Amino acid sequence: SLTLDSEVFVLNSDTDSEPSAAELSNENMLRVILGHATDEEVNTLVWKCLGYRRAEGAEEWRADDCFPKWRERFPAPPDLVGVTRQYSKDIDGPVLKANQALVRTVPMEHKQSIKTHLRPIGFNGFKMAELTPNKTRRAQCANWMLYYRENLWGVPLEELKRRKELERNVEAENLNLRMEGKAIKQAIAGVSPKDSTNI
Repeated sequence: SLTLDSEVFVLNSDTDSEPSAAELSNENMLRVILGHATDEEVNTLVWKCLGYRRAEGAEEWRADDCFPKWRERFPAPPDLVGVTRQYSKDIDGPVLKANQALVRTVPMEHKQSIKTHLRPIGFNGFKMAELTPNKTRRAQCANWMLYYRENLWGVPLEELKRRKELERNVEAENLNLRMEGKAIKQAIAGVSPKDSTNI
C-alpha cells in the first residue's frame, strides 16, 4: 500500500534557484502523479529542474541557466502538462510537443524511473482505463524529474558536457570495434574511454 505521510505538495516559493531535495523526493513525485499538485505547480517544478529562474517579484522567467539545447528550443518555459485541459490540436499541440521533447531527453535506461523509485513506496502504476492525457503527462514529468534528480541535479554544466563527450567517444570507439569484430566498451562517468570497461 502507498506510504505517503502527507498529500501536501512541496514547492518552495524560491523560483530563483535549483530545486530542493524535498521538492525532488519520491513522495513529492508521487504527489505529482496522484494529482496532489496543480498543473501550474507541476510545470513550475519541472521548469526549475530545467534551469528556468524567476527572481522574486519578477513576472518573466529567465532561461540563462537552462540546458543549452533546451533553451534554444524553448526560450520561455513551456506548458508541459496542459493547464487548460483542452485537447484540441490547436490548443494542445504545443503542450504535446513540449512534453514529447522532455520525454525524449530521458535515456532508455532511465525510462522506468517511476517503477524503480516509487514502487518501493507502494505505487504500482495506473490501469490503462484510468489514464488521461493529464495523468500521463504528470507521470512523464515525474519520471523526467526522477531522472534529473539521479543524474543531473547539482552537476555543473561543464561536467555534463564532459560526460556527453565521453559517451560520444566511447560510441565512436565501439563502432570501430564492431567493424573489427571485437568486444564493445561501456562509458563510465569520470573515466576516460581507454579505461572504460569491456562488456
